[in-house]
Amino acid sequence: MTPLLAAEILLFPGLTFFVVLAFLLEWLERKTAARVQGRRGPVVAGPFGIVQPVADFFKLSSKEEIVPEESDKFILRWGPPLYFAAPATGLVFVPVIALSAIVSNPFDLFFMFFILSFSTLMAAMLGYASAGRYSTVAVGRLVVQYTSYEIPMILSMAVPAVLAGSLSLSGIVAAQSRYWYVFPAPAGLAVFIIAALAELEKPPFDIPSASTEIVGGWMTEFSGNTLAYVKLTKNLSYVFLSALAVTLFLGGPQGPVFVSGAMAVAALRTFYFVLKLLTVAFIIFAIRTALARVRIDQATRLFWTVLTPLALVQLGFAVILGR
Repeated sequence: MTPLLAAEILLFPGLTFFVVLAFLLEWLERKTAARVQGRRGPVVAGPFGIVQPVADFFKLSSKEEIVPEESDKFILRWGPPLYFAAPATGLVFVPVIALSAIVSNPFDLFFMFFILSFSTLMAAMLGYASAGRYSTVAVGRLVVQYTSYEIPMILSMAVPAVLAGSLSLSGIVAAQSRYWYVFPAPAGLAVFIIAALAELEKPPFDIPSASTEIVGGWMTEFSGNTLAYVKLTKNLSYVFLSALAVTLFLGGPQGPVFVSGAMAVAALRTFYFVLKLLTVAFIIFAIRTALARVRIDQATRLFWTVLTPLALVQLGFAVILGR
């Protein structure tokens, strides 16, 4: 690994850049929900409270960490780093400053499927290892919800691959030079965003973490430093799924290039990428703020009887269009 590649992975457009975006999305989400509900949201830390998520993270990480006596301490110790590594690793394959990512592989879309499954698996393991009653109930809901939204999510992600004739994220982005795939496949993007809400446990699919029913869901027994990093991971997953939507359906960093010079082009492409990511994130903000929680049977019925057939129809249309 060269020093330049290490800097790209760890700083820009790598981990540090995406962690900053994760804190920014948390602030925007809290501000959006506050405005809709007639509140002000964060206002203390930084201009307009923009540094509040960072302050909350460090405040929480400095608190005492209480480990339940009957919990699996090995998993509680080493599980959070693995949970964090899932979206952090996946983001390395997302093109940001160019049409190709820092790391690329002809079959990296398959790796995205694995990342999404592994993230849910680690959440279930962490909840079950904490040995709490509420956590156990939440894990059961999490597994049921995952088995419902996984199929339509994978089908929706397969649509851009069929249209581009490539299983590489960089190849899919490069194939969208003429038009973005949201135009021939709007249903694919819609299914992906709805499934992403379930993956992120956002309303109306916050069933595994319903605070009014099971306290903190599978995170009920977490505290201190562990809870801070678990919450950061959830925010990073927010960025990861929004970035996937941008990459698969909105052309990634594609956009009109009216400047010259490598640095100027890279800055412009980064601007396009961030603008699209914030647009997708705002759609998720709006949905999660406007809708109330559904029951697990209603969510399962929606994914199996509505979104899965819709994704199959969209995939069939993509196959016909891609010929």
